[in-house]
Order: sequence, then structure tokens, then C-alpha cells
Amino acid sequence: MGIHSPLLKYRVLASEKHAVIVVLAISIMLRLIPELVAYPHPIGYDVINYYIPVVTSFDEHWATISHQFPLYVIMLHLMQITTGLQAQSIVTGAAVATFGIFGVSLFRLSRSLLKLTTNQSIFLVIFVIFQMAILRTAWDLHRDLFTLALMIFTFSLLQRKHDDWKLPSVILGIASIIVAADRMIGALFCIAMAAYAISSRQKNAIVTCICALGVFFLLMIDSYSASNSASNSIATLTEEPPTFYNPEKLLVLFIIVNGLLIVPATIGFLCIKNNLLKIPLLVSLTGSFSWVAFPVISMLVADRWIIVSGVFLSIFAGYGILSTIHYLKPRLSAIIACCILGAFASLGIAYAVMPYDDPFIIYGMARSSIEDFSPVTMQFNSLDIQDNDNLLSTIQWINQYTEHNAIIVGEKHLRGFMELYLKDERTYRFSENPQALAESLDKRGEHVFLIRFDASSPTNFIVIEYPHIR
Repeated sequence: MGIHSPLLKYRVLASEKHAVIVVLAISIMLRLIPELVAYPHPIGYDVINYYIPVVTSFDEHWATISHQFPLYVIMLHLMQITTGLQAQSIVTGAAVATFGIFGVSLFRLSRSLLKLTTNQSIFLVIFVIFQMAILRTAWDLHRDLFTLALMIFTFSLLQRKHDDWKLPSVILGIASIIVAADRMIGALFCIAMAAYAISSRQKNAIVTCICALGVFFLLMIDSYSASNSASNSIATLTEEPPTFYNPEKLLVLFIIVNGLLIVPATIGFLCIKNNLLKIPLLVSLTGSFSWVAFPVISMLVADRWIIVSGVFLSIFAGYGILSTIHYLKPRLSAIIACCILGAFASLGIAYAVMPYDDPFIIYGMARSSIEDFSPVTMQFNSLDIQDNDNLLSTIQWINQYTEHNAIIVGEKHLRGFMELYLKDERTYRFSENPQALAESLDKRGEHVFLIRFDASSPTNFIVIEYPHIR
């Protein structure tokens, strides 16, 4: 049964189709805002260091990405071939469209699984998309958001009755896409479907579970075979965890991302009768606190699970708020709902548009704890958006004044810019210790130039021909 709130006596939209259009428009506009503020530069660490370079030079990267659940980047590549647009436009456009799809999938979930009315569903969608967990996912975890949107849509389809093969076929197709597009969310989907199939014994759920597990294990075998044959596989397993991966910082990250949602989400969790949505929440929360048992094993990516858990906590929190205010008088419940949306929208907009060197106070106070896991604003890629022009000018200088076969050495986070904008036969090599790498290459007789950040420089970056620094 849904929530029969007096708030919903006010008919806002003439039809459900109009509501879907409104939800789609709001979601797309919200995702466009940080892109427009950052224009012409992209936002997102993986955007500049993975998505744009891969789409730009797809054939060169295929040997690597083919074993990494590559469906999403294959789709981006096909879009580029079809449209002829530049890689940045394709990646950004797909990210914006995905956010719109995510909003619509939330609306459909609200109507089918949560049994909310049209207006309540609009409230829940708007409440969720302004949450930090969703905006951080949209920042550069594009595959995650894409697969989460499809997962939520699949959950809603599983609630529909059918008398033919069409709906099951659609569900199986979407399930295969979810698993093939992202390893982490694909695993979460498989676990959720397995638990739901066992508990509900629903035929669609059982078949979907078998299909998803089959595709997932095939891709995992392929991925494992590739990684096992790689020369650096042993080093990857034995390397020390990063120093920033520790229980204190992970706890602060969880509080910043999800702290405001805990109470209403608990109410929502107790009120929702359907268990399907509860399974991924419990799984992601378990991953979020994996550091309790394994405090230094960064391979468990507790920080990523904290963000994923925030997506589901947001849904339960929105439902919990609706469950609470429905006891109030219509006008009062409407006022409270609008105030809640206004407050969280303000936080979301602040996170989306404020400059990186001056973030919103909540995120700024926790900066030292969370910025290694999540940006304190969306106005960042591999460096502050405000520094992008200076880096591009520096790369232009390198292209003009260094040898055509020069090796440029610097930090890892600059690799995407270098791959995209270095010209001729110049190559970029990165290291945790760039100076040591430069020295090693110089001893081999290479033409080496060291690039490093220097706040005292007018351009923020300096380039030094390596023999001159000794």
C-alpha cells in the first residue's frame, strides 16, 4: 500500500506522462549546471583520465579495456562513430542523458514498487537527485550511475504482471546490460536478484538471477584470465594500501555523505514492505563498513560502497519523510515538503557549482578527510577547474619548445591531459616519485622534461629539462 498523504490532494500535473517529462527535465538541468559552470573544461577525474582518452583513441586502448566490463565505453565509441562528435561532447552528453534516465527510473520505481502517487514520486525523485551521493556518482562514476539507473528500472519492471514473453525478454536484456557495463554494480545486482529470487520465488526473479549470474561469471573469467597473465599482477596484490585509506577518514566520509539521511532512511526502511530494494541497501552498507573488520584492505573499496549506499539511503530517506508528513494537515505537510526540498537542493547546488578552493562549509570542514575519496565540489577533474587553462598553456609550451621525441615526466593525475594534448612523438610517464623516474630515464640517455606544480609560478606549473635540476 502507498502513502495516502493529504499533501497529494493537490493535483499538480494533468497526467503521469507530464510528470515523467518534468522529472526528466529537472534531472537533465541539474546535471547540466556543473558542466556549464566548468565549460569548456570537463568535470570528473575518470572523465579526463579514462573516458575521454579511451573514446578518443579507442583502438589503442581496446587491448586493456576489453577485459574490464567494457560495454559502456563501447556504447560511447559507437555514439562517436555515429555522430562524429568530439569525445568530450560524447562523454558529457551521455553523462547528462544518464542522469535524466536515472531520474525517470526513480519515478517508475516510486510508482510501481513504492506505490507512491504521482506528486509523491516527483518529491522523492527531486529529493534523491540533489543528494551528495548521487551527484558525486554523476561526477565521474558514469558507468555506476548508468547501471544503477537500469537496476532501479529493472526492479520496477519486476513488479509488473504479464501474460506473454515480451516483458521477461526486456528484463533479461536489461539485466545483461547491467552486468556487462560495470563489475561492482553488476555484482550488487546479482546478489540482490539471488536473494530476492530465493525469498520471493518469483519466476521472473529466478530467471533474471540465472541470466545475470551467467553473464557476470563469464566476464569475470575473462577479466581474471587477463589480469592473471599481466606481468604486474603480483605487484598489484602485494602493494601497500594508500595512507589515506584508514577507518577515521572512511567514517568521516560516511557521515558527510549519509549522515543527514540516517534517521528518515530508517523510518523508510521500516515502512517499506517490499524487500527487493532493501537487499542492495544492506549489501552496500556492509561494504561501507568493511573497514571495521579489514581496516587496511583498500581492495574492498569501502569508499565506493559508501557512495553506493548513499544512493539507496536517499530513496529510503525520501520515503521516510513522506511517511512522516502524511500525518500532518495538508497545507503544513506541503510547506514542510517544500522546505525539505529547498534545503537539500541548496546543498546539492552548492556541491555542484562552488569553486574547489572555496567549497560549501560542510564539505570544506571535512576536506582533509574526504577529498582523497570524493571531491569537495564538482568543479574539479584531475585538478581544480580554475587551473585547467594553465596546464593546457604549459602543454602548449611543451609542444613548441621540447624535442619531438621528448619524454615528459610528472604525476599520475595529469596523464589524461597529456595523452590528449601532447603532440608529435612526445610521451608522458608518471610516477609517485616523478623526480626519481626522471633521473632513471635521464641516465638511459632519454630527452627528459619534468613537469611539476609550483604555486609561485604565474602559470602554476613549471617544466624543467631534467639535467638542469641536478
